[in-house]
Amino acid sequence: MMRGRLIGGPGRKLIVIIGLCIAIVLILLYVYTREHKLNGLLVDLELAAPDPSRHGHLQHVLTHELQAEIPSLKKTRVTLRYVHFADLTRKDLDAGAVDFVILSPQSTPWYKYGGEAGHKLELAKELVKDFVLQGEMPILGICGGHQFLALAFGGWVDFIDPKFIGSFPERYPKDAASERGEVVIQILGEDPIFEGLVQKCDRFTVMESHYEEVKIVPKPFINLAKSAVCQAQLMGIPKKPVYGVAFHPERCPDKGNGPTAGLCDGRQILANFLKMASDK
Repeated sequence: MMRGRLIGGPGRKLIVIIGLCIAIVLILLYVYTREHKLNGLLVDLELAAPDPSRHGHLQHVLTHELQAEIPSLKKTRVTLRYVHFADLTRKDLDAGAVDFVILSPQSTPWYKYGGEAGHKLELAKELVKDFVLQGEMPILGICGGHQFLALAFGGWVDFIDPKFIGSFPERYPKDAASERGEVVIQILGEDPIFEGLVQKCDRFTVMESHYEEVKIVPKPFINLAKSAVCQAQLMGIPKKPVYGVAFHPERCPDKGNGPTAGLCDGRQILANFLKMASDK
């Protein structure tokens, strides 16, 4: 009789409490061990014919290397779907299908995009511009992708070298001034994209490779960083996870014995962008 009363009274409450504790532990274990999936879209801006293997290093960094380097991304599985700008459609940018968009680097002067390619590029600009203005899709333009964003919003892109501004050579002149290799960037304003870099006295180091630059940052973007050579190194839209970077954040400086040990600054920028995509 005593045992029956124990189970029916305080004992039952104790069993319920223990059951709730076990349930909470199981929920926490699920939350902290489950794999988080991020579906990205890589828009290839190169003038050449579509090639899903293009930008292979950038793709590998986003889908594998960052997860190995950053503990907070270890449980994040990133997939990247490829589309060439000439084939980009509104459906490709559907928020239900992708969590973020990467606008790729490219190595061809923009004025070489003539004829049908030029028409397709203009259509791609309008599509991306509409999605930027109408939604909250995280978008990151890298090098040429940075310039593409500026052009889509009416900005001015031209040669870094003053003597070539307004000219249309067949290819980038080898004697034209450019920004290449390791470059120190100065932060001009606070933004979540700089998380983890503020301890470096408002400066960080990245890898660059470009002859052209954004001469005028168009609204609603604001300029957030500069270098000694180029004023517009990183632009963003306030309160939107949309950025353009003139540098290559996927590349790390080489210190003689391979890339810099630990997480380089460019990779931190990429990690911060992926975190925004995860949190949206």
